[in-house]
Amino acid sequence: MIVGDLVRFVKWEELDTRSSKNWATVPKNHVGTLIEHDKLMGTCQVLYNGTVIKMRSQLVEKAGKKDIHGS
Repeated sequence: MIVGDLVRFVKWEELDTRSSKNWATVPKNHVGTLIEHDKLMGTCQVLYNGTVIKMRSQLVEKAGKKDIHGS
């Protein structure tokens, strides 16, 4: 992922935080623009609906065509 990519992510409030082993399989239903990806700290900043959200990198992945077109 590089700055400016469209990414899909899950919000922290929607995540079951009891087990971090399941984070990779959680559906990522939100699409935003990657503002910053700090690989050393393991964090990302995503612009979503006019708000910058800072979250763990494990909760973010690059969006594909199906996420952009909604089909």
